[in-house]
Amino acid sequence: MRGELSEYAKGLRGHVHLLANTTATQEFLPVTLGRFLSAHPNIDIDLEERSSREIVRAIAANLADIGVAGDEAVSAAEVETYPFAVDHLVLIAPQQHALSGRRKIMFRETLDYDYVGLVAGHALQEVLNDHAARAGLHLRLRLRLPGFDSVCRVVGTGIGLAVIPAAAARRCRRSMPIRIIPLADAWAPRRLTICVRSLSALPAHAQRLVKHLTADSATQ
Repeated sequence: MRGELSEYAKGLRGHVHLLANTTATQEFLPVTLGRFLSAHPNIDIDLEERSSREIVRAIAANLADIGVAGDEAVSAAEVETYPFAVDHLVLIAPQQHALSGRRKIMFRETLDYDYVGLVAGHALQEVLNDHAARAGLHLRLRLRLPGFDSVCRVVGTGIGLAVIPAAAARRCRRSMPIRIIPLADAWAPRRLTICVRSLSALPAHAQRLVKHLTADSATQ
């Protein structure tokens, strides 16, 4: 590591291959990565969005340096883990919707209403489909969209409900006519976890990024 730091000090560039799920990529990483890159002008980051399960498999196979994934995907994996952030899934509704006045709600109570969903195969959409099936029901999807912002925009037009991470909902609420209703289900809190195959085996510049992300986790 001392040799790598010496090379880094001489101006050689370091590259970090970082994999992250949608929530981390869109809501938590942009600002913290910007701060890191400003402080380390000789380090570049290749950020790639993947599902949490794909991330863990890639890290375990040594196909990337660092991953940020949902904790449900890393619980049984042979990787080293470090806490990063906690987010909660929330229901978003049009401002005039029948449920918009609720202070909290169970997911199954929403399944009689129309929904705006994410594209087929999206990890969060699969989670919601699974919980609807466990309740003996299914989501009445009017439209599928690729990202949280587009989902919020359509919900704001009055088409239906959606479930997205709270961080995305709060950001979109600043400019879109939506209501945020916390989900009371036990599975609604979602923890994001940093995973690496072996921290000590990472190049020095990748270790620096892990240290930065774990330090930032206290402010998430």
